[in-house]
Amino acid sequence: MPDAFEPVALGVLSIDCSFIAPFVVDLPPGARRGLRVEQEGFEDVVNEILANQPIHGDEAGVTKTDHEAFTVANQRIAQIDAFLPAARKLVELLEETRAALDDQRQRQVSAIADAVEGRAKVHKTGHLLAKYEKTRAYRSAVGFKAAKTRRKNAMAEQAPASEIPAPAE
Repeated sequence: MPDAFEPVALGVLSIDCSFIAPFVVDLPPGARRGLRVEQEGFEDVVNEILANQPIHGDEAGVTKTDHEAFTVANQRIAQIDAFLPAARKLVELLEETRAALDDQRQRQVSAIADAVEGRAKVHKTGHLLAKYEKTRAYRSAVGFKAAKTRRKNAMAEQAPASEIPAPAE
């Protein structure tokens, strides 16, 4: 398609899209339903329209205003397309970094809970356990849930086949 723009480098941590702000839209949820999207062969259609406009446009009823609006839409889409891969990569980097940091902090909570319990045991001070009650309960919640699931699965294995509900169809 004409008017291709230089793509933004993948992995950049700053993407300045401010110059496209005048035409960027934020559609409400569900508003994309029913919108038409580019299909295979669209590039050929664009080239045909652009090539025929100078000689056959008026005769075909394609006004100058229509042609200009079509050209502007093509240019704006090309500008957006130059940003999309880098923006998607940036979102991926942010999500993966957040996941790694969240894992780190979850492990720190477990270590803190273990340290509190160790200190309370060594120093025989029960008040520490009370002060960090929510931290210790949070750390143990995953283990309690896993144990509950194991018990449920074990009970299901022991139940006679007649007691196991049939799968819903």
